[in-house]
Amino acid sequence: MGRWESWTKRGEREYPRILATTLNRQWPRTFLGWLAGIPHDRPLGIRTPGFRNASRETRDTAIREFLDTLRRLADQWIESGRDISGEEPWSRNVFWFSDAYQERIDRTLQKFMDRNPPPNEFGRDGRLARLEHVSHLWLPKPIAWPFPEPELEDTLARARDYAISEFQKFLASSCPQRLFRCDVCGTYFVRARAPRKDTTIYHGTFCEKCKHKGGARRTDSTRKHRKAQMIEWAAVYWPKWTESKGKRSEFIATQVNAHINKEPDTWPNIAGNWVTRHQTEIEAEVERRNHAKG
Repeated sequence: MGRWESWTKRGEREYPRILATTLNRQWPRTFLGWLAGIPHDRPLGIRTPGFRNASRETRDTAIREFLDTLRRLADQWIESGRDISGEEPWSRNVFWFSDAYQERIDRTLQKFMDRNPPPNEFGRDGRLARLEHVSHLWLPKPIAWPFPEPELEDTLARARDYAISEFQKFLASSCPQRLFRCDVCGTYFVRARAPRKDTTIYHGTFCEKCKHKGGARRTDSTRKHRKAQMIEWAAVYWPKWTESKGKRSEFIATQVNAHINKEPDTWPNIAGNWVTRHQTEIEAEVERRNHAKG
């Protein structure tokens, strides 16, 4: 089990946060380069025949390829738990695909495993050990950069594989459902606690810096939802008005308020001037309903 000693319970718990730091490019460039398969620079004055430091362009290109691949996998994972109603982290899965993500994550992982099959390990009794954890642990990191340099495509292909292996490690962590992407700034962040199962997150997810913007967005979304609902109610009673029922705007307001008062949330009642201000939208909804009936 020596190969897995570093994969402790703490590592499983903390890896989503480690991945978020990587996705946000918050590590030093040399460390990001190492993650992408580019070895650390050799100290000045130390020369080894046939080896040298990777060029800045090579390191930056590999980092970009590594991060692009890792972010695409993370985004696909997050999007797999979203729909028009909101976000359900426990609905995330590796079988989801869309027009934007045409290859399923499980197929990406399988192709990676085909390219990088795990080695056979034997126990002291001569039996094959069962390797259950992620393959990044047997992908060798180069300790020196060769000269002449490898072909660029080989370097980029290796960077993509290192990204997939990091993502595979993330999926093997204790709770990959804790990773989120801010809907305002795009920053990746990790919630301290696992989200509740069977609970939908409405009105978006926001990082610590954007919480106030998230609150404003939720308020705006709630107002738009209430307005749309009230216009629908008003459209129901619009054709039912007759002159014997008094002023049309007041009649409609009374009917809409009857619905509002049945709502579990506290909605403010409306007056006739609200109906007057939104008359064009109400009439458009009435027309839409008539058209739908044929």
